[in-house]
Amino acid sequence: MIDWLIAERDTIPPPGRILAPPEQDCYDRLRFAKRRDDWLLGRWAAKRLLRRHIARRGVDLPLDAIMIMSDHDGAPRVVPWGMALSIPHIGAELGALQISISHTEGLALCAMLTRAQSAIYNLQPAIAVGADIEQVKPRGAAFAEAYDTEHELALLAATPPDHYELLSTAIWSAKEATLKLTHHGLRVDTRAVTCLPAPPVAGQWAPLVICTDLASTTLTGCWRELDGCVITIVYEYEEE
Repeated sequence: MIDWLIAERDTIPPPGRILAPPEQDCYDRLRFAKRRDDWLLGRWAAKRLLRRHIARRGVDLPLDAIMIMSDHDGAPRVVPWGMALSIPHIGAELGALQISISHTEGLALCAMLTRAQSAIYNLQPAIAVGADIEQVKPRGAAFAEAYDTEHELALLAATPPDHYELLSTAIWSAKEATLKLTHHGLRVDTRAVTCLPAPPVAGQWAPLVICTDLASTTLTGCWRELDGCVITIVYEYEEE
């Protein structure tokens, strides 16, 4: 199952109310205000989503019982803490969850993968997830020429003008989500990934076709517009 949540910057409580001590240490070491704000906003989104998930098990965890630490490549990793450690099955479930976090203009998106069937699409059980959120804004043809593949450029060329910026944003967002899933980030050429979004469907998810040699298994995904933003979620799953 894929679940997701968007958090707004102006809803964040003080750091001491949501961070476990090791997270507070990480937060205090961040030098730049924007980096601290984005880091905290991402934790706020992730912890609320994870707490909501655990509440379905009948357990009301405080936010500081869920830590979001970072792997060596910066990918977020869920770690139980405090009260969660005193409930072994809850701690084990938290440690097995995968999440992906993204930020844009005072918003943070967190997507979470569990081993159940996806609630968004009737897909094979996913084994990895990447997510991204982007504000829809003019990027122009020069941006697409610099970062998009021939197939993506052809899709944009056939897109009605009133949907061009939306589809261009969806392509870029899907690339970011894919590169998070593969743990490459923007260290590689974005043209190593081709992302072809289906036309938008108002208020619903639309499919994404993902083609890349950066993953050894099949990737697919979905995207939608929401309040002037594009959300993309990309999945990896094992073929039978």
